[in-house]
Amino acid sequence: MALQNYGNSNYQNRNQSNGFDNRTQQGTGGYQQEESAAERTFKELKYNPEWIKKEADEDLIQFAEKAGKFMVKNGLTNSKIRSIYGEIKRIQMSTFEKEKSAFILLKPKVAYAFGREEKNKNGGLHLFKLIFDRCSQDVSDQKSYQNFCNFMEAILAYHKANGGN
Repeated sequence: MALQNYGNSNYQNRNQSNGFDNRTQQGTGGYQQEESAAERTFKELKYNPEWIKKEADEDLIQFAEKAGKFMVKNGLTNSKIRSIYGEIKRIQMSTFEKEKSAFILLKPKVAYAFGREEKNKNGGLHLFKLIFDRCSQDVSDQKSYQNFCNFMEAILAYHKANGGN
């Protein structure tokens, strides 16, 4: 088999005998893996940045309900995210401008919680991480932080309503 370069960081492993692409390697050296159930669910839910930047709508409620149900079915427990949610609420009690660095440091806390899981098998926590990582990008001021808090609370409320413990 020969490795052929097709651009900056994308390589394809091409079998010389038949010419078919067998694997795709991207960027840092790992082979592209099959999309997880959490990643598929996140795409299907269709996150809208306007929920954070401007205001909630009925679609946010549907997103939160479906996300909460998925998280329950896929092993997310309150204890896995208690410290993260506690920090979100602590920041909310102050002002975003004063606590911006604490908010930025939540992303590594979420990554740590996800990384602690045995082989990242917790699909519910994975979905939480995907949602957090995406919607935290849309927070820029006090209003958007408040919307972020309301969004996370809605998801966790549906998690609890569907049997999350």
